Amino acid sequence: MIKTLLTSLLLCISSQFLVAQHIDIDKKALSFLASQEKVNVVFTFDSLTFDGKNIPEAKFLQMRYVEVSEWKDKEAAKEWLELYDEHKNQKWQELFLATLNEKTAEYKNAPVFNKNDSSAKYTMKVNSDWMYFGYNVIIGKEPSKVSMTFDFYETKNPSIVLFSTEISRAMGVNNESYNLRDWPSFRRMGKAYIRAGYKLGQAFKRVLN
Repeated sequence: MIKTLLTSLLLCISSQFLVAQHIDIDKKALSFLASQEKVNVVFTFDSLTFDGKNIPEAKFLQMRYVEVSEWKDKEAAKEWLELYDEHKNQKWQELFLATLNEKTAEYKNAPVFNKNDSSAKYTMKVNSDWMYFGYNVIIGKEPSKVSMTFDFYETKNPSIVLFSTEISRAMGVNNESYNLRDWPSFRRMGKAYIRAGYKLGQAFKRVLN
């Protein structure tokens, strides 16, 4: 009986993981990608929330400032906020794009996805909807996760969305040993962006190969 319950639980968890990682792709709606040399990519963070309670970004950052101030000091809290801004607006985006381009380069008709390239005919807007930084402590670890929405449109006509899809809770690999140096939460989140870029690249195979 116990063995049966454990098997059912594992199957349930596996199914939830697979659903969370799935990206719906409409081959017909995205057929234009196969004829392009490049695609513009813009990153947005509209209505971004955090953690299981879907805490709005502004409130989450305020809470984080207080937490780090109490744990260390206000200088460390200020540093955390500055690094968050740097990773959010640069490093995580670079990891996502590098992974996406590396994966799609395996296909026959792959465009190059370039950030803020307004000369491209088509644009993919990547909106980060939700984040969870995970944790890595002596007694255990939890990977980071990120949820994203992807909108495709002609660069000159952003109000007309040709296709939209999403990835829910792309899970980063938490393979780092216990280490509190240099704010590891940012590295963990970077791995979630890598995972999201890889999964999107995998999904594009139906269109580009």
